Amino acid sequence: MAMAMDAEAIAARLRALVGEDAITSVIAAEGGVRDAVLRVAIPRWLEVARALRDEPDLAFDFLDCVTAVDRPKDGRIDVVYHLFSYRHRHLAVVRLEAPRDDARVPSVVAVWPTADWNEREQYDLFGVRFDGHPDLRRLLMPEDWPNHPMRKDAAQPPSYRGMPTTRPNTLDLLPTSTLVRK
Repeated sequence: MAMAMDAEAIAARLRALVGEDAITSVIAAEGGVRDAVLRVAIPRWLEVARALRDEPDLAFDFLDCVTAVDRPKDGRIDVVYHLFSYRHRHLAVVRLEAPRDDARVPSVVAVWPTADWNEREQYDLFGVRFDGHPDLRRLLMPEDWPNHPMRKDAAQPPSYRGMPTTRPNTLDLLPTSTLVRK
């Protein structure tokens, strides 16, 4: 079994395989963060993903999760992939920075089939479109929900199809004589 590679070594190997412009930067792990982050250019993501999976020195055979971060002040949504290689026991965190007003990245379902529901979740909650996804539709919210609830500017509607979307505070329902005050 080969030694686990750190993010700089993974980035260097990827740059040799797919070109210098594919990896835009490496952000070192710091401040209690365990994993370094590779920033990948969105147009090169599919090529990089295949290299991460297929290159024997890398062999990232497990997509742990896909998540997103809404950064409205920066005008972007970061789509983040956490990868692991069982063969080499190394980790990679890949970040794609998509413009917030048209957050689109290529789907990697063909590379890692577990991306199917992971990408659907990010589409549902953040509105990220995964180009080439075989079944991109909402996963958690109803199809006609008016927004993407994890976006920082998403306002919850007061009702949905005639049903309230909030509940009263249960403490407000108790008679005041039963509340213990100190």
